[in-house]
Amino acid sequence: MSDQNVKAAARLLHRYYHEPDKKGLLSTGSHFDEWTGRGDTANRDVITDSDAVAVSMLSVTVPAKAMVGLAEPETAARITELLKQIPTDVPLSSLSGEKAAALLTGRGPAALLWKELRRKKNNRWGIGATTASKIMARKRPHLIPIWDEVIGLVIGADSSDDQWMNWHRLLTDGTGLPERLAEIHRLSEVERPLSELRIMDVILWRHGKDQGLGGRRGTGRR
Repeated sequence: MSDQNVKAAARLLHRYYHEPDKKGLLSTGSHFDEWTGRGDTANRDVITDSDAVAVSMLSVTVPAKAMVGLAEPETAARITELLKQIPTDVPLSSLSGEKAAALLTGRGPAALLWKELRRKKNNRWGIGATTASKIMARKRPHLIPIWDEVIGLVIGADSSDDQWMNWHRLLTDGTGLPERLAEIHRLSEVERPLSELRIMDVILWRHGKDQGLGGRRGTGRR
C-alpha cells in the first residue's frame, strides 16, 4: 500500500467517524464501537440487549425470537462458556497460525460460537452470517471481523467461509499490514481505540459504498 493509498484510507476512516451526512447526522455505525456493554466490559461473556442495539447501528436487526432463544438458560450458559475461551484483548495479527486455527476453526470456541448463533441447520433464529459476525465483532473486536455483502464484493469473496483465517494470513504475511493500519488510524484523527479488524472493515465498507456496491438489507450502516 503506497503512502497515497494510506492517506486515502485515512480519509475514509475520518469520514465514517467524523463527517455528518446531508441531514447533519453522523453514521449510526460510528457509535457501534463505544456503545455500552461492549466486549471489554463486565458483560464481556454474555450477549445482552445492548449488543442488539449496537448491532442495529450497523443496519441489521437481531430477531426477537433469537434474543429470546439466546437468553434461554442452557443456551446462555453455553455461549458464556465459549466466550470465556476467546480472549478479549489479543489482536488476530499477534497469533501464530496454530493458535488462530485453534480458536477460529473446527472445534475452536469461536467456530462453535458462530455455529451456536447461526443454528444454520434449521435457521430457527434467523441469524445469518452478517448478523452473527456483527454480534461476535461486538464481543471480540480484535479477533472477529465484520462480514456483509459490501465487504464480500470489495474483497471478491462469495461467502463468509474461511474469512477468519484469510484475514489472519493477510495480517501476518510479513508485508506490514498491522503497521499500515496503525498509521491510517493515526492520520485519520479518530481518537477512539479501534481494533485492526474494525479499521479494515470501515475502510473496505466505506470504499465499497462509494463505488455503489451493495444494496440488500444489512449493508446500509447509515
